[in-house]
Amino acid sequence: MKKTARSHINIALIKYWGKKDKTLNLPLTSSVSLTLDQFYTTTTVEYKKGLTEDHLYIDGRFITGDELKRVSNFMDEIRKRYNIPYYALIDSYNYVPKKAGIASSSSAFSALALAATEAFGVHLSQKELSSLARLGSGSASRSIISGFAIWHEGDSHESSYAESFYDYNDVAVIIAFVDKNEKKVGSRDAMNILTDFPELKNEWITLTNDHLERIKLGFINQDFNIIGTTLESHAIKMHELIEKTGITYLTDKSREIIQYTHALREKGYPVYVSMDAGPNVKIFTKKSSIKDVLPLYQKITEVVVCNKGKGAYLI
Repeated sequence: MKKTARSHINIALIKYWGKKDKTLNLPLTSSVSLTLDQFYTTTTVEYKKGLTEDHLYIDGRFITGDELKRVSNFMDEIRKRYNIPYYALIDSYNYVPKKAGIASSSSAFSALALAATEAFGVHLSQKELSSLARLGSGSASRSIISGFAIWHEGDSHESSYAESFYDYNDVAVIIAFVDKNEKKVGSRDAMNILTDFPELKNEWITLTNDHLERIKLGFINQDFNIIGTTLESHAIKMHELIEKTGITYLTDKSREIIQYTHALREKGYPVYVSMDAGPNVKIFTKKSSIKDVLPLYQKITEVVVCNKGKGAYLI
């Protein structure tokens, strides 16, 4: 009763921010993402008859406290849904900075969902696995999917899941690191604050639905400019919204990279920025332009180039 799974992070093009159901992690809106190849989590789950609670190791360190509680609560949900009578030894290694706005929870809970079900011989469809991963972390629902994915907001556990989205081949993402340290306010806590601002929440829903339709047209027409301007606009709007609720993730260095990207675009480079809930900046560009663009960013910060990545899988 032991399996190992690997899953990669995903970066949202149309953002997930805010929930309409905190228990089921149902989002306020649908979202669109790209699974990346360079950062991932590898997790082994082994069910053991003698255990009286889950034992969690992350990067070789025995975990207790709130981090263990979150994982154990997720495992309890899996045990309940699939009649698994055992606690588990969970051994996880993260090849991604944790809680730094690089979507580490997306790879962590999608890998855990796959390993925990397969270890007991439960074989889920991709749709079922996506819905399950969502219960651990909303963005994890999208990391089940290779490449571009759309996470349907849904109104129930079964109807809120991710699946493959339109494709675009000539794309790469440069992650520009500003700060790899753990952020002071986690994404989950920050987005829950949005419920205290009903007008902002309604504005966000309208804005996001509009951007979602716009980016769909960009993919349908294979228009990189529409895709890029839409994902950049949505990321900036999200951070403006977050700041109105009293939280700031972007730093002076973040804003410097954003302005630098705008200046490069004015010179004809196909570069667009996106930021999740953290200070680090992601630059969407064309794979064919990496050789020209990468040296420019390497002059100002540490960077990693990512391409389209594979969805969750067993190893």
